[in-house]
Amino acid sequence: MANTDDLTRGASRALNQTITEITEFLEDNAKRPGGRGADLREFLRKRIADIGYHWYKRGIRRGHMEAYKKWKKTERVSKTFRFKAGRDFFEGQTRRVRVTSKIKT
Repeated sequence: MANTDDLTRGASRALNQTITEITEFLEDNAKRPGGRGADLREFLRKRIADIGYHWYKRGIRRGHMEAYKKWKKTERVSKTFRFKAGRDFFEGQTRRVRVTSKIKT
């Protein structure tokens, strides 16, 4: 049967690998907690929320661009779009979102 320390090291290694992949995707060098007993799970939750925030902002901008393309002929869609809201990107991690999208013509 596996030793508890081996299981803990394996779980820690898996969390670290996931954190590394997310950090590389976000192109961010946030300092992760280190040392024995570090709360990697909480750090990972924050990084997952960062990804949600990133894609949420991109989605709003994309929606603005698509709406502009659709209504380009009528010019009824503003060329500048601003959006402010609070969203929960991970359990207990509500963040303020501010997006400004400017369409270049």
